[in-house]
Amino acid sequence: MNIFQEMKERVAARQVAERYGLKVSRNGMARCPFHNDKHPSMKIDRNYYCFACGAKGDAVNYVAILFGLSQFEAAKKINEDFSLEIPIGQPEEKRKQISGFKKKEKVQTKEERIRFVRKKIDGWARDAANVLLRYLRWMEFWKEFYKPEFAEEEWHPLFAEALQNESKVSYLADILMFGTDEEVLDFSGTEGRR
Repeated sequence: MNIFQEMKERVAARQVAERYGLKVSRNGMARCPFHNDKHPSMKIDRNYYCFACGAKGDAVNYVAILFGLSQFEAAKKINEDFSLEIPIGQPEEKRKQISGFKKKEKVQTKEERIRFVRKKIDGWARDAANVLLRYLRWMEFWKEFYKPEFAEEEWHPLFAEALQNESKVSYLADILMFGTDEEVLDFSGTEGRR
């Protein structure tokens, strides 16, 4: 099995689309990011297809088009961003893993420790951002579903929560997804300052 087949089995187009900011409804429809889509015209699940512009493909193809990458570079990006640990471009390492051969443990250098910690922080930030993005989607639903019909009607607690927290949660998600290293590291202190 090649890297593209393995990646297609492990990651769906919908997962990468949501990871990179596309809002997908429960029925799998979304506004196509590849043209000026005013209404959801893209069906997305394992693969995607836009009924308006005809764009179609799988997770790797989606990332390649979205970021202007080659298929190989898109596969590497997904591998890294989703921490799949598929050995890409490292056939010798893959053979060693299959045969069970392991090198003698060596002491990590300072740079290796820094890379290890950075990878862990990046993984944590991605996971935290995904939680915040799911919370934002719930708040969008609550704002619509629990919206009072009359001005004098008492607000549902979830409607009030959505109005109160949406901008703060959106800000925090933006920090985790697009912030500098310092902003991400300072993330835990953000709540107290706001």
